Amino acid sequence: MKSFSAIALLATLVIGPAVKPGTAMAQGQTLIFNTEEWFPYNYAKGDSVVGTATELVKRIASKAGIPYTITLGPWNRSYNNALTLPNHCVYSTNITEERRSLFKWVAPIENARWVVYKKKGSPIEARSLEDLRNRVFGGYLGDAIATYLKNHDFKVEEAASDHINPRKLEAGRIDVWATYDASGMKLAQDSEVEIELVLPIRDNELGLACNKMVDDSAIMAMQKVLNELNASGEADAIRKSRL
Repeated sequence: MKSFSAIALLATLVIGPAVKPGTAMAQGQTLIFNTEEWFPYNYAKGDSVVGTATELVKRIASKAGIPYTITLGPWNRSYNNALTLPNHCVYSTNITEERRSLFKWVAPIENARWVVYKKKGSPIEARSLEDLRNRVFGGYLGDAIATYLKNHDFKVEEAASDHINPRKLEAGRIDVWATYDASGMKLAQDSEVEIELVLPIRDNELGLACNKMVDDSAIMAMQKVLNELNASGEADAIRKSRL
């Protein structure tokens, strides 16, 4: 879910459009959309935050007439900001049973496939997660996959960021790496580590998760726009641009 470039750690800000009179946020409240470096959904490019999910979030907020900023930083900080601070949201957030009641949601923004990789040439084989019960998984702090595995009593060694895991896999510090198909392949390529798929875990929806103090009218306005983008095919066209 993801390496952090220097610009990400400095928290890049993108200022959104001005609010339209009479909208849900017309009292001057600005929503802060927290995110992380996670190609191809949200990542730094020059002085901007881009990616398929970023493009959708920007269009949703703009069409709903909601002022916003986007701030890029480590996942744990981004997630905890949305969990604890009014007017904060976080994307791209895996929608899980544990998280569903913690936020107000605008979804689905994107989709991600959870997978398990191994070092190329490793003899490890599995037809199910249960076949990997005695293996050490690589994950990262606060990630939904790592949380899922720990909740099912698998052994997970959590790194501060997912970009560390390809090197850990190569060095034999972990047996397998639980991550996401698209971002995992890119992180491995960036680290010049060859990997192979062991098995997929599941496909999971991603959303914009907002603090429970965010006004219901703002959530409803954004969800209405997202529904329209999904129905028209515009959202799918943006998602397919990452393929």
